[in-house]
Amino acid sequence: MRIGVDYYPEHWPRERWKTDAELMQAAGISIVRVAEFAWSRMEREPGRIDFSWLDEAVRVLNEHDIGVVMGTPTATPPKWLADAAQAAGEPIYQVDREGRPRAFGTRRHYCHNSPRYQAQSRRIVAAQAKHYAGHDGIIAWQIDNEFGCHDTTLCYCDRCRTAFAAWLEARYGTIHAVNEAWGTAFWSQEYRGFDEIIAPAFTAVEQPGRHTHNPGLLLDYQRFASDSIVGYQKQQIDVIREYASAPITHNFMGHFADIDYYDLAADLDFVSWDNYPANQWGRSQAGSTSMAHDITRGTKAANYWVMEQLSGPCGWAVLGPTPAPGQIRLWTWQGIAHGADAIVYFRWRAARFGTEQYWYGVLDHDGTPRRRYDEIAGVGKELAALSSTLDGTGVPADVLLVRSFDNLWSQRFQPHADGLSYEQELQAWYDALSSCGAQMDVGAIPEDLSSYSLVVAPLLNLTTPAMERALADYAHSGGTLVLTFRSGTREWNNTMRDTAIPGPFAELAGITVEEFDALGGVREASVTGDGLAGSARLWMDVIEPRSPDVETLASYGGHHAAGRAAITRRAAGKGSVVYLGCDLDAAARATLAARIAGDAGVYRIRGRLVEEAAPAVEARLRSRDGFAGRAALFLMNHSETEATVRLCAPARDPLTDERLRELTLEPWGVSVVEVAL
Repeated sequence: MRIGVDYYPEHWPRERWKTDAELMQAAGISIVRVAEFAWSRMEREPGRIDFSWLDEAVRVLNEHDIGVVMGTPTATPPKWLADAAQAAGEPIYQVDREGRPRAFGTRRHYCHNSPRYQAQSRRIVAAQAKHYAGHDGIIAWQIDNEFGCHDTTLCYCDRCRTAFAAWLEARYGTIHAVNEAWGTAFWSQEYRGFDEIIAPAFTAVEQPGRHTHNPGLLLDYQRFASDSIVGYQKQQIDVIREYASAPITHNFMGHFADIDYYDLAADLDFVSWDNYPANQWGRSQAGSTSMAHDITRGTKAANYWVMEQLSGPCGWAVLGPTPAPGQIRLWTWQGIAHGADAIVYFRWRAARFGTEQYWYGVLDHDGTPRRRYDEIAGVGKELAALSSTLDGTGVPADVLLVRSFDNLWSQRFQPHADGLSYEQELQAWYDALSSCGAQMDVGAIPEDLSSYSLVVAPLLNLTTPAMERALADYAHSGGTLVLTFRSGTREWNNTMRDTAIPGPFAELAGITVEEFDALGGVREASVTGDGLAGSARLWMDVIEPRSPDVETLASYGGHHAAGRAAITRRAAGKGSVVYLGCDLDAAARATLAARIAGDAGVYRIRGRLVEEAAPAVEARLRSRDGFAGRAALFLMNHSETEATVRLCAPARDPLTDERLRELTLEPWGVSVVEVAL
């Protein structure tokens, strides 16, 4: 377990670097990330590359036992590079949906499909990797910075249109296959050749907040754009690995979903992400941050780093809230509880200039250590003391919450009903399962699901035969599968199926959907069953059981479908399938989730380890042997008032060796105890 900071030595006088390194070392900081925005300092003039200033910064940091994460600087191409490309008739800038270039002046001002920029990127990264090859003080590399940030995943320039046509030809083989896949007979959209393919830019029919292009075109263009970034990253990875052996990462962005993070993670040695729970643009709920951690862990099914952790008030034009005493510590331990092995705070010191001069860090503009520095130094001491408890541990999970980028994209384009969101539905399930103490993975459907007691796959409207077989085999082998409304309604190419809903899952669930109603948040229906009382406000499927072994768990009321099935369950081989035909309010969903988890035999921290705790207290486990042996139990109070936690059995405080049955957590407080599972 390590802590670190993001540091920009190019922003400060050289004589300050040693002072900074000394302060970092005193606080227990052993990681520093550098250089991810420093191209213009590495190469002030074309071809005149100078790493001497960076060498000095790395040397000073290494002398204070601080390892360096070396960033590649490609998120900020210098002005001379952009101007030269423009003069040569090969502009590197992206083009937006309305045909406007996204030009110089901020960051991420480049197109991932620009051959010229790809070559320039390989050149500077090769020089950097060759220069630092074999350097023991470089402990990792970071590729670029926050791919897709500022809505830069999609570009509509001519290069991208040409590359998209080539991508389609490689995927489909013939233009006839593209026409068939997309259904271009609709509105005379048929293409005669790949040279006629368009990018889904501004068109004659535009509706605010709605996409009107062909759904197949939209989904494939998103897939293409994602693949373009994965390929661009791979170019840099290949260059670095030619010279250097240190592990390579990229800083993801939690819930961000414009890029398929499973694909982006595949070529990396480990993943990291940037966590900003409160800033100029708003505050995240604790459950949203928890889920973002689990999303990140799920991209490689492995522990990860937080490469940027909020450490001060931050914003660009205005400031967000200042972290209250204890919150930085809380966010640090929350990350560790979910599988982070390193927390790197952004930033070391607030910049005196530039767009982010309001983005405060560990130190303010004057560079003087104060409360936030002291809090982080305290965390460093705690981590050192708990190393024997935490080193080598991971996050045990027996629940999988399925998160599919293809399904997310499809439903961004066409969300079925006003107010309905794939991402919000996943968050609702995550919160409900968390409230009953379940530990879960959030990720794609793997080939082998046997390690999970419960798999929840909300709004799974796009499926492949392989996904369908994996879920059916899982249920027949003894697992509990939860499917929801709109599952199985589309082919993988984003066209509608011509079979009764839920399509490929109808036989498995033993039901069909006779009709449905998009409530859209303006009407509602009651949903009641044994011990369950709630309401649907966005969507309702009217379910018709087609097998005698289908059990109705809840029915509708207050609607013309009153008395019809809303939630069903069917035995499937050794397991079972639950079909939820509607959305539910939070309380009803929590009740349903607890019942399903209990019936499935899910390990629930609340009830097994925690006897009583306020809803604001998050409880998580890390262990070396799954749900066996001894484990670290993290108790985290996400509120500004004290919270009492009563455990089911005494636990050991590894810092004091005291046996505890009841704990009082201060506002934003955290306790880590050892428990027997």
